[in-house]
Amino acid sequence: MSRLRLGVVGCGAIVTLHQLPALLRCPALEVVAMVDRDIEWATSVARGAGVNAAFSDHRALFGKVDIALVATPNSTHVDIVCELLEQGIHVLCEKPLGTSRTEVERMLEAADRGGARLMTAHCLRFAPSLAMLKEVVASGWLGSLLEVTATIGGPYAGVARRTDFRRQRALSGGGVLMDLGIHVLDLTVWLAGSAPEDVGYIGSAKEPGWEVETDAEVTLRFGGGMRASLISSFTMPMGNSLSVRGTRGWARTSLYETTLLTVHAEGSQICRRAGLQHLPLEPYDMYDAQIAHFCDALRTGAPFRVSGEEVRATASVVDQCYASIEGGSV
Repeated sequence: MSRLRLGVVGCGAIVTLHQLPALLRCPALEVVAMVDRDIEWATSVARGAGVNAAFSDHRALFGKVDIALVATPNSTHVDIVCELLEQGIHVLCEKPLGTSRTEVERMLEAADRGGARLMTAHCLRFAPSLAMLKEVVASGWLGSLLEVTATIGGPYAGVARRTDFRRQRALSGGGVLMDLGIHVLDLTVWLAGSAPEDVGYIGSAKEPGWEVETDAEVTLRFGGGMRASLISSFTMPMGNSLSVRGTRGWARTSLYETTLLTVHAEGSQICRRAGLQHLPLEPYDMYDAQIAHFCDALRTGAPFRVSGEEVRATASVVDQCYASIEGGSV
């Protein structure tokens, strides 16, 4: 079977450190071009990866690729993704897909028009412990979900980056909620299996030079009484963990050290006998798993692990959070 031709749009840290190595390892793909506004940088990255072509405009990919990975600043996603999709090019787009529900709808509609498929690259869904946590929840081990709590982040000085677009509203579309909080928001909607009914938000900019929030706390209420408390920060060291509590047990995992899931389930014989269990999981790279899933879904027509409805739900939550501040309420 011939390999799918892929072009990368945006050559920042997420690509050079994580996405590009995974793309090059994927046997279903041939990476044929790198694109970045800085053509010298795109050429350098391409040369280092053994990729033959480099461009400064994503339109140069038209007719040359089957798939594009889009990893540019948040507010640029919508126009780039729509143009690629309308050319029939499948797109894997870094999170957040759009900076508003309106942008998300534009991209999903463009996919329908162009006959191409679109998935948001929520990499944590493909991490070993979080994929297992989804199975644990779906199997009913924990009973009905009551609560999700998560924290994510750390001082911004430790964030790998090539440019500083996250500080600028025009490029980022939002602050730490849009950049990091979106991870735990997405995981919560995924685990809950539905959109929240009520949203609460507190955000603040604690560092000079930021046009957007550096710290955010989101509270959610879902049907059936489930609640969530999600904290993200670019100023304080966070625990970078996620916990789920249900009517029959609980589970906890790290967001970044993802080969261990701690579970206590009342219905489990081993938990009744020996208490909570630490489940060691086979290590694998979540970016490898993500691109393998994306390619397999394109080949078979199977649904993506990240659905359009889930992305709509998270975009709506972000809209409500930012609207509450603009409206002068919390």
